[in-house]
Amino acid sequence: MLTFLANWFRTADRAAQKAVASPDVAIAYKPALIEELQTEHRELMHLFKVLVAAHQRGDHDAAVSNLKRFTYALRAHLLKENLHLYVYLKHALKDDQESSGLMASMRVEMGKIGRVLNDFVTRYTSAPWDLEMRQDLGAEINKIAEVLTVRIQQEEDVLYPMYMHPSKYR
Repeated sequence: MLTFLANWFRTADRAAQKAVASPDVAIAYKPALIEELQTEHRELMHLFKVLVAAHQRGDHDAAVSNLKRFTYALRAHLLKENLHLYVYLKHALKDDQESSGLMASMRVEMGKIGRVLNDFVTRYTSAPWDLEMRQDLGAEINKIAEVLTVRIQQEEDVLYPMYMHPSKYR
């Protein structure tokens, strides 16, 4: 029994050690990343339009289902941006304070937007669908659409052009 516990703690300790990365570790440039992210933006907008259409026609089961599909796609997109785009840019822009600051502020802003969207989704997927909830969704859905549209435009116009092959930063 003691051997089991000792091995279990050693395994947990090794896993924790592997999870720590050196700040000097560079992430690889992925030539197709921006195209993938832009494709995901189009898919997110499509999923959101399907959600809005379901809500407008009063199909609340479809609205909740589409909200969940939108949520899964959004979370996957945000994870990809965090793991591949922002980490790469953090290293690539380390010598350009202005661009680095802009990227960092956009990352913080996206974190806040992600939390707002997560709260929105949680509210409408975990509560009973009564008349008040349906009316609230109708009011909030337009705000979320505006936030999403503006953010996608900012990313594609400002952030994505910063992502380049490493040789272009010199």
